[in-house]
Amino acid sequence: MAPDATALGAAFASGRLEPPAVIESLLRRIEDLDPVIGACNHVAPPAVLLAAADAAGKRWRAGVPRSPLDGVPFGVKANIAVAGWPWHSGIAALRGRLATEDANCVVRLRAAGMVPLAVLNMHEAALGVTSDNPAFRTTRNPRALDCIPGGSSGGSSAAVACGMLPITLGTDDLGSVRLPSALCGVVGFKPGHGEVPVQGVEPLAPSLDHVGIHARSVRDVALVFALLRGHAGESAALVAEARADDAPPLAQWLIGDPEQPEHTGAEIASAIRDALYDTVGGHRVNRPVDWTGVDLSALRRAGLLECERSAAKHFAALLRERPAGFSAEFRQLTAWGAAQEADRVREAADRLAQARRSLRAELRDRLLVGPTVPHRAPRRGAPTPSNLADFTAPAAIAGVPAISVPIGRFDDGPPIGMQIAGTHSTDVLRAATLLCPGIAPIAQPPNDGGEP
Repeated sequence: MAPDATALGAAFASGRLEPPAVIESLLRRIEDLDPVIGACNHVAPPAVLLAAADAAGKRWRAGVPRSPLDGVPFGVKANIAVAGWPWHSGIAALRGRLATEDANCVVRLRAAGMVPLAVLNMHEAALGVTSDNPAFRTTRNPRALDCIPGGSSGGSSAAVACGMLPITLGTDDLGSVRLPSALCGVVGFKPGHGEVPVQGVEPLAPSLDHVGIHARSVRDVALVFALLRGHAGESAALVAEARADDAPPLAQWLIGDPEQPEHTGAEIASAIRDALYDTVGGHRVNRPVDWTGVDLSALRRAGLLECERSAAKHFAALLRERPAGFSAEFRQLTAWGAAQEADRVREAADRLAQARRSLRAELRDRLLVGPTVPHRAPRRGAPTPSNLADFTAPAAIAGVPAISVPIGRFDDGPPIGMQIAGTHSTDVLRAATLLCPGIAPIAQPPNDGGEP
């Protein structure tokens, strides 16, 4: 099993590995696989990376590392600023823009000694779920090259899944961290709204914008989350000795329309139920929480309207000055959102507010566990199911922490994503450690030489 970020830090501490050797290994893997996967938009010069890694190695040898992840590389979604690097948010009109300073989340990881390595592909302006970007690249799913990786943080999830990077940052408004993590078979965590600062992140909808984490293990997510909050010492407490009584009771989240089997496949529902009961036992599982009567598609569309209207306002000047710098799809979405009547906007806002109250009430004394997405990764080139973000949207709208962890087999394409939502990030991460204590294997996609 290839090491996760936590294991890399431990290897640096013991002297079994040196940070420059890890950088060199990852650069070779990117060179080999990225022509097929299409995850990276920009990779830092090797000399810069090796200098940062060498400095981290010296700190480890001197016994003064900045954090348990000093010297560990990470990547960022293209809407997260890294000083001097491309910061285009997947938008052709912003292709030449360079960030003048680091985003707050990057500042905090640099302060912990982590090394930014790459800018990662994303769906245009974070408004979509395929990560098929006409201005930059099409990202492919490392566990099933004929399937989409999800989005909008598809490059971030794909890079972790195939071992190009141990840690990546993404953003999540209606599911854009958890959804691609589920489809690519990695761990994806969206903290509570405001827990990780979004300064230096291109906004989509400020009321929904979250910075999230992709990794191959829950323990990695917990450690990076602690660093992003400036509390490195918290990570051990978040995941140490996870037991069934460490977190509030769990309840299966019945979600999706039972009259439409394609909305929640029986295979997925059964796998979630088995993982929940087999791991923690019935004594810690409350009665299921039934949301099968909730119109999730209408809720997701209300959230999408918020994103469309906010994006139309944020990019208004650029859309006027350089309309050809945006895809026809993006122009259509933002124009539609901006044109909606006040009554429709109020109705959507009311629906969002009601869902926010309802989900927070359900989570007062328990965690909810259900599928992250309704089905496995859709095939590339086929129509993308409109309901792909239906299960991830509620937690984003409520602003509560939620994580997707992979369960099931990895030898037959991407596994199933299981979502855990709660009121407190500490509880969510402890429960996730209990339900998914291992490290996701690295995908080994065939190098067919094809450029995505």
